[in-house]
Amino acid sequence: MKHKRFRARRPRRAAIFFVTLAAFLFALGALLIGEGYVNNRYFDSLNSEIAPTFASPEERVVYTFEHVSRWASFDASRIDQPVRRWLAEFEHASPLHVSARTTLAAGTDRRGPCGALSRTMIVLLHRAGIPARRALLCDDNGHAVHTVVEVWLDGEWRVMDPTYGWMWRRPSDGRIATAGDLRANPELFRSVVVHRANYPLTEYRYANVYHLRWEKVPGLTAVRDLLIRAAGEDWVRSIETPYVYERPTFLIGWFFWVVAVALILLARSVPAPRPAAAPLGSLANSVARAYL
Repeated sequence: MKHKRFRARRPRRAAIFFVTLAAFLFALGALLIGEGYVNNRYFDSLNSEIAPTFASPEERVVYTFEHVSRWASFDASRIDQPVRRWLAEFEHASPLHVSARTTLAAGTDRRGPCGALSRTMIVLLHRAGIPARRALLCDDNGHAVHTVVEVWLDGEWRVMDPTYGWMWRRPSDGRIATAGDLRANPELFRSVVVHRANYPLTEYRYANVYHLRWEKVPGLTAVRDLLIRAAGEDWVRSIETPYVYERPTFLIGWFFWVVAVALILLARSVPAPRPAAAPLGSLANSVARAYL
């Protein structure tokens, strides 16, 4: 009888475990999403310092570019608040690029700053209402070797490289150049070494530009090749990295909420334990108490 009672409790214990884990993940997700909204206020305040409200879109883009280009290597001691300092150290220890808030407060990755700097510039410009996206410079095999930012200005995607603090301007009109301009004018592209002698011209080329890093997730390169055959290479190159990728606190927080909902549904699907059959005497006593 004792063994049967233990087996009857196991489904209930599993359901309690699922609900408890779901509550923890929901709270953690709420914390991360709340942090994302707090960061929005931080970015908006910083944007007001970077450029005045009456600045033109191009002026704001240039001011933001100059601000992000004055980057430094990661040092968590720059952050005064202990919790934020711990979060920054956690981000830096992960295999992903640090968030825009951490980049601005503590510095960027030591192993490759281009991803974090591009993310930071994109987030600041999006908060200011200016569209911006990643542009991935790929080698002949389609593997990304560098990340720059493209900003939508006057009907064109203009290229800026915050890692090296450089942007090209067209000789014809003095406007910020596009990736197409750099492909069509190799001399314009090579002019960067006059001011940035360490710029790797042989590695960073604009002949093979994508906006989504297909090789980062196993299997996506096969999907890319299939889409190229079905819709054309130009269309695949135009597929952009989702903006939510630039806001990891929101992305991870929503993921935790989805997992929490799945755990609650799983807990509801756990069968309830069957009540043990009552002895005849106990049944008779219960009936007597109910009706007498």
